[in-house]
Amino acid sequence: MPLIVPQRPTYGTHMTILTPIGEELHSNKILEVGYDLATAYDEQLLVLHVIPKEDFNDHKAALKGTSASDSFTISREEQSAAEIARQAVYESLDEYDADRIETQGRVGDPTDKILAEVENTDPRYLVIGGKGRSPVGKAIFGSTAQTLLLNASCPVVLTSKQG
Repeated sequence: MPLIVPQRPTYGTHMTILTPIGEELHSNKILEVGYDLATAYDEQLLVLHVIPKEDFNDHKAALKGTSASDSFTISREEQSAAEIARQAVYESLDEYDADRIETQGRVGDPTDKILAEVENTDPRYLVIGGKGRSPVGKAIFGSTAQTLLLNASCPVVLTSKQG
């Protein structure tokens, strides 16, 4: 069962369930929970995939000196990230209403971009997945999920690999 961590009370009309995903298989559970919430509240599901800036720079460097190098921009990489999100929806959800789902892509620090999207969209819920790392692992490597739990200005639903 997902863990719901309320932050501060929110008022007004919400129209979105924000579900950022990575490229790992655990995204399936995150998308299922996000879509179930969007359906239950009759709201849009916004699926966001963020490509880290370092990955963008690596991709651009790999293309240096080729004809594709000039057309490889952040905007184009964001389109690729949105396509990754679309593909994840297609592969993760058996049945879904395509009109209920929007996909977006960003390039930059995943935590910063997700928090910026929270501020821009004021979602009813932010649905994220935890990787189940030990406290020592979190302290050494940091935790996107932990930072989002502590800093998101909306309620956060945390899913786990176990369900």
